[in-house]
Formats: sequence, structure tokens, C-alpha cells
Amino acid sequence: MMIQLNNLKGDIMKNVIRVLIPVDGSKQSLTAVRYVGNILKPKNARVVLFYVDSELPESFWDLEKNPEFRSKLAPVKAWAAQRKQLVSDSMTKASKILINDGFPAEALSTKMQGRKIGIARDILQEANTGEYRAVVVGRTGISNAKGIVLGSVANKLIGNLVEMPLIIIGGKPNTNKFLIAFDGSKGSMKCVTTAGAMLNNTDSEIMICHVIRSLGIEQQSLSDIPISELEKDWTEANIKKIKPAMEEAKKKLIAAGINPSKISEKILTDKASRAGSIIAEAREGGYGTIILGRRGLSATQEYFIGRVSRKILHMAKKFAVWVVN
Repeated sequence: MMIQLNNLKGDIMKNVIRVLIPVDGSKQSLTAVRYVGNILKPKNARVVLFYVDSELPESFWDLEKNPEFRSKLAPVKAWAAQRKQLVSDSMTKASKILINDGFPAEALSTKMQGRKIGIARDILQEANTGEYRAVVVGRTGISNAKGIVLGSVANKLIGNLVEMPLIIIGGKPNTNKFLIAFDGSKGSMKCVTTAGAMLNNTDSEIMICHVIRSLGIEQQSLSDIPISELEKDWTEANIKKIKPAMEEAKKKLIAAGINPSKISEKILTDKASRAGSIIAEAREGGYGTIILGRRGLSATQEYFIGRVSRKILHMAKKFAVWVVN
């Protein structure tokens, strides 16, 4: 099923959520399609399946430039043609998945183009046309090499897609429970706004989760300091500071259309690792999606992603992770 690309900007004006899903024929990209089909309301969403066709695998690009090897690449090009057919079949399957989830055919578009600059950069160029609300990719692509935490395309998108949320799908995550890693920063408030926009009028459960690190981990060698008393004061001060921000976040979700009974809040205290605690809480609570800001309170511009967010991203192999800018 090949559906032509429709007028995108008209949908943006109607506040329709339009997402871009790069498809490469892999199982993980189809999992990304299923994820989108499960979390978005068909009447409020449009999906563009996007494929960048390369005549040769990336590892052969340099050989193609060398006249001595160019004539020897015919078998590889034949393989690439077969792969193109595989992707075309995968797009048809993806469209059927979304239609079975209730999406009308006119809400779906497919777009295939030849490689212009590079696969990741071509995806970025398409994403940055101003026509999309989010990009959804599989954690790994067609190669799915053992031991690889993030595929090369996902890695490049994390570093360069700064205008909209990037949603990275690992494993087969629960699509009904969402955990927002919340620290009160502008970035985490933007996570709340994004969750409200993407999940409004759905039956999704959303937890606003804040982690307070233990002071004792860093000061355990300072025996002359009353760590327990300082720890207690530190925890109480942080709870007092974060509670109003969490209440504001809850109000934003309710205002966006999230059912108040589906919203919960949790403050985890005396934890050694923020990232580890978020992962553990998501796993224990059955949350399939973790929503986090690209940067936290420090918002250091020299780094394209904050330290805690980077750790969560690399640890969350079986989760969906939203990186919100």
C-alpha cells in the first residue's frame, strides 16, 4: 500500500499530531509503528513512514568512489535492490498495522527517497521541515548487532534533532503507562507539556517521578560531619522545593485533557543514582515509556544531552524513551 504524501501543513494548523517514523525493514522499526498505533488517537494523528534508499550499504560507500572496485559491486547492488523490496513490503505491513489500530488510510503517508547526504542526515532534513511533532525510531536498525545499545541512526538523531521530541523504541514496551523523569526544570516541564499534547483523550497512566540523591554517597569519608542530620534536612528541603512544581505539572496534564485519576506523583529519596532509580521504578511499576528532558537543571549547552538523561537512555534497552528538547 503506497499512499502519497498529503498536504502536511494543513494538519499542523488543525493541531493534528503528525509523526515521522523512519522505516528500514527491521523488526524494531515495525515495533515503533505498533507503538505509535497504540499511543495515539487515530482521529488526532497523522503518520508518515519514511525510507531513505541507499544503493549500497554504508560500509561500501568508500568502495563505490574507487574505480578499481566499482565494477565488483554488482552483487552488492543486487542485494540492495532486494532490500529495497523488503522495505517496501515492510511499509505495506506497517500501514496495515496502523489501519488495524483504527487509523484511516488518509491519515497515513509513505515517502521513499534516494540517499542525498546520508541516511541519518536525510532523516534530520525531513524532520526539520517544520511539519512534524515528533520522530519515532527503533533503538537498533536492520543490522541489530549484538551488544549495540543504540544503532548509528538513533545515535546521530539524538545528537542533532533538537527541534522536537525524539522517541526511541526498545523491546516491546507497555504502551499504556508513562513515567516522566521530573526535576522541576524547564526541560522537565516541557516533558509534561509534550505528554499532555500527545496523550490527551487517551486512557494512559502517567506518573510524575522525582528522585532525590543521597548526600552520604559523596560524603561517606567525612566522619566529622553529622551526615544523617544533614541528609534529613537536605531531603526535607528538596521535597518542599519540588512539591509545588509537581502540582503545577499535574495541573498542566489535567488542563491538556489527561484524566486526573490516571495521574500519580512519586518522590524517591535517599537514592544513590537518579538514572538507576528511574529505571528501577519504571521496571517495578510496569511503565513502558520514560519521558525525559534533553538537559536537566544545569542545562549546560556544551553537552547535547545531560548526564542523567544520557545514562537513562543507555540503560533503558527495553523501554520507549522520549527525549524532549
